[in-house]
Amino acid sequence: MLHLRVALAAEPLAVLFDSSRTAMHRTLLKIRSLLKAQSIVIAPAATPPAALTALQARVRAQTDNLNSMIKTTC
Repeated sequence: MLHLRVALAAEPLAVLFDSSRTAMHRTLLKIRSLLKAQSIVIAPAATPPAALTALQARVRAQTDNLNSMIKTTC
């Protein structure tokens, strides 16, 4: 729903659900296929919910934490 209603990309969703971007992308493709098979259309939100700003900040914070834990090989 977050992806379809407010166009939240696979990468932030993967961070939120502690998954890989690839796995999230595959999941989104499967969900779209299932919705299409049932003729269900999820329309985009006219205006994004106010909670989306807080959600985006949380994703950025988690991504920053992950990046600070990654060590270079050099």
